[in-house]
Amino acid sequence: MEREELFSIVDLILNNSNDGDIEVIMEAVKRRAKGRNSGTFRGINPERLAKESAAVLNNQMSYSVEGVRKMIQEFAVGVIQKEAPELDESQIKDLLESWIPDPSQRKKNRNSAHVPKDVLLTMIRQLLAFSVGTMSASEQTELYNNIPDWQKEYWSRLPDGVRDVLTLFLKGNIDEETCWSQVYSVIDLD
Repeated sequence: MEREELFSIVDLILNNSNDGDIEVIMEAVKRRAKGRNSGTFRGINPERLAKESAAVLNNQMSYSVEGVRKMIQEFAVGVIQKEAPELDESQIKDLLESWIPDPSQRKKNRNSAHVPKDVLLTMIRQLLAFSVGTMSASEQTELYNNIPDWQKEYWSRLPDGVRDVLTLFLKGNIDEETCWSQVYSVIDLD
């Protein structure tokens, strides 16, 4: 822009513009400054465009994966009901979870996959002993010294089924014998 043009624009703004004109000019200057700072190219912000496109694509893919999973589940339910009508809803649900697992549940259960069963049983015993107040002070101290947040760490490593059983026991819904029987069943130690 030439210097004369600039002076002419400034003169027009200062001497010949009303409040409405000034407002429009200020808004145009703000938009120009915002566009310059946000990496726009001819009014297009490539970063924002890429992020929005990725979000839409990711959303569509998750819908399609979930849709296929639901369709397979519905088909499996139909087959189960036709071939084994004696099964109740909870048994059908258990079969579906084992045959067509929820991908988000698989991620949650990955932590426990590499924990040996004897270690898992020790962790469960320690969690229960601590929760019901039968753990010795020396064992508590040793655990806190070795793993400061050991209860949370142990809990995160347990399979979901074991967590469910322990929750039932700690809420008083099942007795200790039933608890251990179900724990053994969940971790395949029958």
